[in-house]
Amino acid sequence: MEEVIRFLNHWWRERRVKDSLAMEYKREYFGKLIGLLDKRQIVVICGLRRVGKSTLMYQLIQHLLEKGTKPLNLLYFSFDKKVGEIKQVLDAYSKITEKDYEKEKIFVFIDEIYKLKNWHSELKLLYDALPNVKFVVSGSASLRIEKEARRDLTGRAFYVEIKPLSFKEFFELKFKAKLENPKLWEDKLAINFPIFLKKAFPEIIDFEPERAVEYVRELVFDKILFSDFPLTFENIDINLLQTLTEIFLSEPGMYLNTDSLSKDLKKSKNDLLLHIRLLEMGYIIRIVRNYRGSALSASRKLRRVYPYHPSLIQGIFKEVDESKLVECFARSHLDAEFYWRKGEKEVDFIFNGMPVEVKYREGMKNEYLKNLAEFMGKFKVRQGYLISKNRFDELRIDDKTVSVLPAWHFALKKFEEDRL
Repeated sequence: MEEVIRFLNHWWRERRVKDSLAMEYKREYFGKLIGLLDKRQIVVICGLRRVGKSTLMYQLIQHLLEKGTKPLNLLYFSFDKKVGEIKQVLDAYSKITEKDYEKEKIFVFIDEIYKLKNWHSELKLLYDALPNVKFVVSGSASLRIEKEARRDLTGRAFYVEIKPLSFKEFFELKFKAKLENPKLWEDKLAINFPIFLKKAFPEIIDFEPERAVEYVRELVFDKILFSDFPLTFENIDINLLQTLTEIFLSEPGMYLNTDSLSKDLKKSKNDLLLHIRLLEMGYIIRIVRNYRGSALSASRKLRRVYPYHPSLIQGIFKEVDESKLVECFARSHLDAEFYWRKGEKEVDFIFNGMPVEVKYREGMKNEYLKNLAEFMGKFKVRQGYLISKNRFDELRIDDKTVSVLPAWHFALKKFEEDRL
């Protein structure tokens, strides 16, 4: 273990993080994470594989070095390299550096921590016993929603979910230019938006299509299904996970009929629900429920299933209708948990009480507004959005406003500003 620790912490000798690890471009999460470094609580960085969690950790280490933190007071370890216990890592670190982690202020960065069994219990004990140690940990499985982790770390952790690249980040990385005024780049933004939908991982923005497909299949899906899940969970059916993944990604937005699936796949309903939950924890799918006026009253019936992000679809299916990719992106961009359906009337997504409808096609028909108007009238909402292919507009329905935006423009909008 000591040899691995020395190798991973090269800044102890070189006094800076290698440029290949701490990339110059900073994602939008970087500032938020910096703001959490001076807090006592553990920082838990979670998210889909290959979205840049490790890069962010290296960038934080470099930031601390630049701010004057001594190199030997910064420890990094990855349980992807070696499995042991956190305490063993700390003891090996202390032996190498002669640092007393019980007394000195040190920062401990631990990657892929979910591969350590009962990581949350050990981390809780260490957090309580070592007030001078700041822990920053990461993992690809959805650490935030594991019952044991949530229970053990209550009040002890901040969680930051790292998503695939935003359209703004994709554009800035690809063209090495700050996107401060989108109006100057409208043509290029419109052209590159469909490309972005399939390449929202930092490493593949310039990949050829075939190579990008291989990357998603081999380094995202195969790692999650054949490595992460078997190591993290017991008694799982890999074949069932594969089958469900193919079913859900083949038809984004499909209605979830567990009775029918259970019968078709010859699996018990409980077994089916467990594996669907695992796919959620692995950031492969998201369940969207039927809105009834509040999260508490959302219907458990007529649930819909979407890929976590449209870039995942190409890892299974090469040819997917662009309008479906845009619909998947809208859900991901909003992190939408609800849609609305009553009888034959339906709105694609409800974000904090606000309706968003996706009509990614040429032209615009008045009938597209009917369901939005129905929802807005029923729930007394004044603002709605309709995502188009190429049209900007501002439509009035009585005292209500529907903003019509091209998908690429919608992708640049931060909807936190519109929370009601």
